[in-house]
Order: sequence, then structure tokens, then C-alpha cells
Amino acid sequence: MRKLPYILAVIPLLLFVDLAHAGDQEDAAATMDAVRAAWNAGDVDAARKHHLAEFEMFTSDGSLLQTVGWEGYRAALAAGLKLNVQSVHSDVRIYGDAAIMTEYQVWQITPPGGTPINSTERATIVLVKQKGQWKVAHYHASHLTPTNPE
Repeated sequence: MRKLPYILAVIPLLLFVDLAHAGDQEDAAATMDAVRAAWNAGDVDAARKHHLAEFEMFTSDGSLLQTVGWEGYRAALAAGLKLNVQSVHSDVRIYGDAAIMTEYQVWQITPPGGTPINSTERATIVLVKQKGQWKVAHYHASHLTPTNPE
């Protein structure tokens, strides 16, 4: 009989932990939704505020690990570059104060006065929770073959 009070005390804690993870999954996903919306709107500052200062990435062109040239993006967008990125099949896994998101991204990149370039990529995004906010710490993308993630 002494075990019953302990069991009854543990059950609400287990439920709370599951609810906390569900909220973190939604919050991490919302962070990436905000990043994509910022890029689609051409708003570098709105995208940047969701990234760590130490953010690094591997882009789908196969280049070495790099930091983001925020000013370069700002200049390209001001010159007329248009970005449209949509996610497909996103999944977020929470590991304490870290989250890993995997998804397919369908990109349309339109150079100033140019023809749109379409690309479908696999992406892995690492987010960390700092001061209650999810921030993007790392991004890794590679081209998807075949191009349709369905």
C-alpha cells in the first residue's frame, strides 16, 4: 500500500513532461516557420533574430562549413533577389534544450531580372533553447533525388 502514493505522485509528473515536450516541438517548429516566412518576405533582420550568433551551415552546393553573410543576403535581396521556401514533411524531435528538425524544402530562387531556379532539398536543422527561446544553431542541406518528396 505504501507504493500507491508514490505512483500517484509520479503520474502527473510524467504527464507534465510529455506536455512540455509537445509545447517545445510546437515552439521549435514555429521558430522555423518564422525563419521561412522571413526569407520569403525578404526580411533578413527577421530571419537573423531566430539564429544564434554562432550559427553555421552546410549548404546544398557541397561547400565547406560556413557562417552566414547576413549583409550579403541583405544586399542581394535589396537588388531584387526573391526567395520562396516551403517545407514538406517536417519532423521535430526534442532532446532537453536541443531540437532536431528534419524536412524537405522546396525552394524557388529568382535572381534579379532572372529566371526562377527550382530546387528540392533535404534539410536538418539543429535548434537550441536559450532563455526560453528556440534559436537555430546549425543547418545542413543536400539536394533531394528524386526531386519530389511525396
